Amino acid sequence: MKIIKPYFLLFTLILILLHVGCSHYPVLQEPDTQKFYEVVGSESLRDSLLKGKLTTGMPWFVANQLFNKNESSSKDLKIPVATLGSKQRLEEEEGWSRKYVDPNINIFLDKYETSEGRLYVWYQRPDFYTMDVSQRDTLCVFYEDTVYCSVINYLNKSSVLTVRDSLKQLPTDTTLYAEIRYNDHPWREVSYWYSIEILSNAKTFKLGDTNYELYPIELLEFDNEPVTSFKWREVNKNED
Repeated sequence: MKIIKPYFLLFTLILILLHVGCSHYPVLQEPDTQKFYEVVGSESLRDSLLKGKLTTGMPWFVANQLFNKNESSSKDLKIPVATLGSKQRLEEEEGWSRKYVDPNINIFLDKYETSEGRLYVWYQRPDFYTMDVSQRDTLCVFYEDTVYCSVINYLNKSSVLTVRDSLKQLPTDTTLYAEIRYNDHPWREVSYWYSIEILSNAKTFKLGDTNYELYPIELLEFDNEPVTSFKWREVNKNED
């Protein structure tokens, strides 16, 4: 019995470690395609979703649906940070060592653990100033089966811009899907908004109200390297 006991303990330990490992990295689930299509009109983003890729421009809820069955220890969500790429949580202290987070912070970081490595996802509230939208960029609005585009003349404020051409084909006071195509940022071809309203003059557009579920993903990093996409189906295959 004295000889068998150490082997028994070793075998038990291995089983426990295997169990913990498997429960820590469950198979990622497919996002809700129907919900995604109701929000996003971009063909390139739809194609990425069909191919099993998480990419910049997608709403935050897509990443959340991928990982929402993980154990709480395998993800750290909605961490307020100062800038894209920053991994330093923003916390302040106010009187009697009370900690709080500035409610005006609009950039957040999600951290996920997978069997292949760690995934960081940065996303932020749509804001024309912080997203570097400027004069001579192009606003493209998707309505029914047509894309209507016009060059941006100026920003009225962080949530309102005015374009050069009057887009009278578009209905006013309607929530529409839109893209901003950058003129001076070749490294950032397109930025996405999912809720935009045309005002009564048919030249002025306003960002609609939204919650963080629709904040667009701005930056991805996987296994300590910036990536253009996270291929969750490949991670699932490697776990099988």
